Amino acid sequence: MAACVRCGGEYTHMTKTHNASFNGGSLAVMEVPFRKCECETVMDLSDGALVDGYKLLLERNGIIGKVEVSLARLKERYPRPMDLLVPFIQSGQ
Repeated sequence: MAACVRCGGEYTHMTKTHNASFNGGSLAVMEVPFRKCECETVMDLSDGALVDGYKLLLERNGIIGKVEVSLARLKERYPRPMDLLVPFIQSGQ
């Protein structure tokens, strides 16, 4: 296992539900892999981009309420995080 460069502690790999708020509701992405040490909890950059892109999609489409989805389902629907962002970038929204 790799050690954290800040605290020197060993990373523990785990999965958990990542909760995020968006304008209109809340998003719960289940089964997100994280690395945890004594000083921080880290999500992979591509997973974070996918979650943030999905939040943007929900906001832009006026979705309200609580949305729950697994990370595996998001990756199945949007294999690359940019798949969520390109339509917004191209339309200038």
